[in-house]
Amino acid sequence: MKNRLNKLKNISAKKVPSKVGVSTSFLDNDLKFPLVLKPETRGINLEKWIVSNKELFNDNLYKYGAILCRGFEINTVEKFQSLMQHFSKDLLEYKMRSSPRFELTNNVYVSTTHPKDQVIHMHSESSYAPNHPERITFCCIQEPMEGGETPIADNRMIFNFLNDELRDKFLAKEVQYRRNLNKRLGLPWQEAFQTDDKKEVEKECIDTGINFNWINEDELEINWTKKAVWSHPVTDEKIWFNHALFFNKHLQNEDILNSIVSDNELPFNTFYGDGSEISIEDIEVLKDAYNKATTKFSWEKGDVLFLDNLLFSHGRNSYSGDRKIIVSIS
Repeated sequence: MKNRLNKLKNISAKKVPSKVGVSTSFLDNDLKFPLVLKPETRGINLEKWIVSNKELFNDNLYKYGAILCRGFEINTVEKFQSLMQHFSKDLLEYKMRSSPRFELTNNVYVSTTHPKDQVIHMHSESSYAPNHPERITFCCIQEPMEGGETPIADNRMIFNFLNDELRDKFLAKEVQYRRNLNKRLGLPWQEAFQTDDKKEVEKECIDTGINFNWINEDELEINWTKKAVWSHPVTDEKIWFNHALFFNKHLQNEDILNSIVSDNELPFNTFYGDGSEISIEDIEVLKDAYNKATTKFSWEKGDVLFLDNLLFSHGRNSYSGDRKIIVSIS
């Protein structure tokens, strides 16, 4: 592990040799991410390049956390699926869902069907789930007319931007997640767990340490606790990896807040691991840390964005026009 860490520290953007026909730069020169790869000549096949430079590609992803491949013309679902099959043999099914998605082909999804006039706040994919993905990859099939960016934030920076008191509090107490799964607000339990079988849901909850309570046939309450701060399994860096902000009541849609009588009806909410509330003051500190660690860019058709899901968060801005961003998790 120590040798791998030293190797990662010595990697620079110039490490990708120009002789292979791929140039490198940073999209945000102040934050130094994402690392951008572009073909120097037409006809360079991104699949073959990644296969031939897999160790270098992975090392750069561990160092920078985000790699944007632009100009390689990965502009169809079929091209993206083929790329992902070469890139990872462990594509994951999207389970324990928190937002609606539909599958286009084998483990390739439309990024979200969330209304286009709404913002999706920053989060690492399924960081709340008992089993979370290590990587998430986006591909732009159709760029929006206006807006629709996928902001990205470095989770290492977020952790470092927190004050010592809040950081220590989350380290000690962790995060408790609570969800109400029903057909009125949020997602029904059938959509969240991708099954109509209550016994299968109960088995998954028991196997993964989730507490559950059936209110009736159509309504399920669940809660569980998970770490807020993690050490990256390869780089050993401390990372802010959770949905404490994303699921908290203070970030819920105003229409949802106006439609409930008490917080107990919320489709999502987060607490400290001991059940105490996360104050609005603490939420503001978290929001500020995310803002300082975030950059955004306009999508171009054919863009492919690789994120180390533990190192990086992402979101979605509102947009106009058509937008088709597809995604695969691994």
